[in-house]
Amino acid sequence: MKTEEAQKIAGETRRSYDEAAAEFSASRARFWDELAYLGEHINTGDRVLDIGCGNGRFFPLVEKSGGKYTGIDYSEGLIGEARRLHPEGDFIEADATALPFKDDAFDIVYSFATIHHIPGDEMRTQFVAEAARVLRSGGLLVLTTWNLWTPRHIGVLLANFAKNILWWRSPSDLQDVVLALGKSRLPRYIHAFTKGELTALLAKNGFTVLSVDTIPRPSGEKNIVVLAKRTSKMVQ
Repeated sequence: MKTEEAQKIAGETRRSYDEAAAEFSASRARFWDELAYLGEHINTGDRVLDIGCGNGRFFPLVEKSGGKYTGIDYSEGLIGEARRLHPEGDFIEADATALPFKDDAFDIVYSFATIHHIPGDEMRTQFVAEAARVLRSGGLLVLTTWNLWTPRHIGVLLANFAKNILWWRSPSDLQDVVLALGKSRLPRYIHAFTKGELTALLAKNGFTVLSVDTIPRPSGEKNIVVLAKRTSKMVQ
């Protein structure tokens, strides 16, 4: 995907989240029970970054664990929701591909269901490289993405494959889909990661992958959960 097209798609998805912020926030009143165990990696005093924090629903778990929380999201609307719901939290409107923090600023970085909204190989590489840059050597990255390789979504994935084959100038990549957001059916870009693709991306950009799991949701959907350690030397 060309850089210009990726930036355009990213902007459209951000605007959709801005428009649907209140509705989306209301549907995310609490953190997912099946992923709450990931907060056990936080030690008292840890500097914790939440990339793609949405309405800040992970903040209470970090606070309970004694971590020092910072949440960033590129959606102004969702950051507004986070500040409204958790006025004691530190929430910043920022781009995950260009984080406004110094090197080695955090002990642990979390990112829940965010990287699949990043279009194009170049921007996804920037996302991971930035997470590595702001994480101290030996620090932990906890990353989740939706697993769209399920009966519910396989039809739209196959349709996109066909479109890319038949229309060689298609701006999207083979594993890209657009799913509706909210009652207004706003466009929301998603890249359908495989486990292998995600772990390879991390390994090429400063991380040693420790574990990869698939965690089911009560709805029947699934999340890919990756734990990775930042290596002492960045991989170029």
